[in-house]
Amino acid sequence: MDQPSTKDLIAKYRAEYRKLTPVHSTAIGEKVHFNMQGFKHLIFKGKHRRPNKALLNRIVLVPLIVPVIKNCNEEVEIRIRRETVDGKQVRVTYYALEAVIGKNKCRVRVITRKVGEKGKHYFQSVMKY
Repeated sequence: MDQPSTKDLIAKYRAEYRKLTPVHSTAIGEKVHFNMQGFKHLIFKGKHRRPNKALLNRIVLVPLIVPVIKNCNEEVEIRIRRETVDGKQVRVTYYALEAVIGKNKCRVRVITRKVGEKGKHYFQSVMKY
């Protein structure tokens, strides 16, 4: 039996990702929203496409994003940086949420991103840890 192509897997998980709706996180006390910038970050790092192995290791975790956000009781790590967003220097806060989840009981980390003080939390990345 043939393995599905990378293109087919990306299409499959993109469709799953688009179905995600905002979910409340008890760890950060707010809802985490999902936009296509977050999905694209799974495929690209900056302007360069991730190597296939790294890309596949991330996109197959898309079904575990919501359970990790729901099951994480406190943030594991917070990073605050000054970044240029839409031509302006702003404060960007990254939150790492972690949970042991899935059939194989693996540790998965979800990163959220909040721009400014009053911005919404958006999904940024997911990885096995």
